Amino acid sequence: MKTIVKRAFSLIEIIFVIAIISIVLIVAIPKLGNTLNNANTNKIKSDILLIREGLNNYKNKMILQGSTTTLESLEENDTYLFSKILQNPIYSSEKPKIGSWCKISNTSYRVYIENGDSVEFVYDNDDYSFDCDDDNLFCQELTQ
Repeated sequence: MKTIVKRAFSLIEIIFVIAIISIVLIVAIPKLGNTLNNANTNKIKSDILLIREGLNNYKNKMILQGSTTTLESLEENDTYLFSKILQNPIYSSEKPKIGSWCKISNTSYRVYIENGDSVEFVYDNDDYSFDCDDDNLFCQELTQ
């Protein structure tokens, strides 16, 4: 008579594997969260630099043409922001999500950052500047 031997994991082995997986997740999840925050911050910084560079290019173009006209608005419609200065404009979002931009007024814009906070940027058509309040800590972080 043959006996059939079942091969299976013991309870100790299963508990050991679950413990190892738990330890790995405890270490990995916070690092993943920090990576996502850093990526969003870098995207916003990149957007700001692109907008400022677009304004600078437009200003230089006007100087070379000998024109004194100022740029009253940075876009042609409210759906795509900065379309007059960027080759690929930024989509205007109604919902406050991290990294999204919205237009507040003809010269004011808001970008949403972590935890529902936001930073307001103002375009000055006299000197083609695009700045936020320097006293705001988030502004300092985004523009350094």
